Amino acid sequence: MRRLLYLLSFCFLCFIVYYDLTSGTLPVKSTMAAIALDKKPDPSAPAKNSSDIRHTEIVIKPGDTILSIIEQQEGKINEPIEKIISDFRALNKGKAPEDIQIGKKYKIPVYTQ
Repeated sequence: MRRLLYLLSFCFLCFIVYYDLTSGTLPVKSTMAAIALDKKPDPSAPAKNSSDIRHTEIVIKPGDTILSIIEQQEGKINEPIEKIISDFRALNKGKAPEDIQIGKKYKIPVYTQ
């Protein structure tokens, strides 16, 4: 009985290793990069100019995120996150929202009517 249990455990372990090596369980960076590269800007959409976007300048404090700052100013966010990120990048010369630094001043888009 013990030998049968060892045999089944060994077969299960071999299957797990085989599955992990053939199809993998972790995302591959090149696949993730390919997905990111597939998202190209729409050529029919007008190019955003930072002067077209209403904004305010804020000094970042510890714990602040772009979404938390916009929520503090406006309450509920009615804009899609993708629009908020693209507006933030347009206002701040391509700076990504996740790269903000404490104590620096950034332009934050304002969406209130």
